[in-house]
Amino acid sequence: MRSLLAEPRFRRWYAAREISEAGAVATAVVLPLLTYRLTGSAALTAVVAGMEAVPYLLFGLFAGAVADRHSSKLIMIAADCFCALSLAVPLAGYLSGTVQTWHLLVAAFGISTGFAWNNAAAWGAQARIAGRDRLAAANQLAWSTDVVIGIAVPVIAGAVAAVADPVLLLAFDLATYLVSAALIASLAGFDAETPPRDTRIRTGLTFLWGHELLRPLTIAACGLSMSFGGAGALLVVHAERTLHVMTDDARIGLLFGARAVGSLVATLALSFLVRRAGYGRVLTVAYASLAAALVALALNPYFGLALVLWSLFELSRFCSTMSGITVRQLLTPDDLQGRVNTVGRMVAWGGAPVGAFAGGAIASSAGITPALLLLALPAVAALVILLRSPGRHLGDLTPATLPSP
Repeated sequence: MRSLLAEPRFRRWYAAREISEAGAVATAVVLPLLTYRLTGSAALTAVVAGMEAVPYLLFGLFAGAVADRHSSKLIMIAADCFCALSLAVPLAGYLSGTVQTWHLLVAAFGISTGFAWNNAAAWGAQARIAGRDRLAAANQLAWSTDVVIGIAVPVIAGAVAAVADPVLLLAFDLATYLVSAALIASLAGFDAETPPRDTRIRTGLTFLWGHELLRPLTIAACGLSMSFGGAGALLVVHAERTLHVMTDDARIGLLFGARAVGSLVATLALSFLVRRAGYGRVLTVAYASLAAALVALALNPYFGLALVLWSLFELSRFCSTMSGITVRQLLTPDDLQGRVNTVGRMVAWGGAPVGAFAGGAIASSAGITPALLLLALPAVAALVILLRSPGRHLGDLTPATLPSP
């Protein structure tokens, strides 16, 4: 990490990523809060949250192929600017005197569309900036910073939303995307010197689906994302209906912050756990504990214990998601990074909107407790898939054990 931070180019890359991440975290708090405050509907709140995952399903394949073929730098700048433009929609509604649900849907869809393209370009760019031998260190640095942001920003956002109009926080996010675009624009070109000859989408699909480790891990991750996507979309609903914490209560930020604490513990412990136990055991325990946390959240009415359970939920989600991403990056050749990683993430994230929409519908018709209990089932199914695959025996992946790029 020290050698990475000593390089000016990586520092700018890192700053651009984390500045926009701070704004994105604030928006992730604000959008469900605004939706539930405007409508009082669990279903609509889940739809707005679930909408954030839909663009990856729509554009992931195409974006990955374009990113492998064209300038990552230009794609990332354009994506940041598009995100800023999307956030201008609810801000315009605010300035005109009314914010409506469709404003929030446009913002959620727009920033997620920008993320899909930015993310597709970032896979290959990060590998070139950090180098394959330092990719895990670059990931750990970025994720640990994300966690610190995830702890501080939700608490601040929750407090601001309790005393002022939360729409104002969207202006902060808009500014972060513009700063990120400016930083990326200032970097010397980090695109591939020679674009790959084969840039077909099918090549990425074939590699992922034909890999004996990546295929089952990706399918299992899809099931897991149904669970954490649905539960995460219902956090605000769970707070009000089970814990009696209203949307204008500053404690709502503590619940988001509790999730970030779980991520902090995970990012500090993940490398040690992987070295000692291997990726297979880490994934197995993470899948099982996420399902258990959802069951406990469904049955627990106490705010203090809920903070602990949401932390456990996020610790499990972080360990499983980040382990899966790192394994996929390390096992993928450089010229396939954009396509394989966008395909893998598209399939893995494909469960998130399904879980969000289903969880919202169940919570509206049957209540929040049955919704959380049912959302634990996909995580259990994912655990079964993992245990029946070679992934359960996966150890640490060091440069010495990796296949040639």
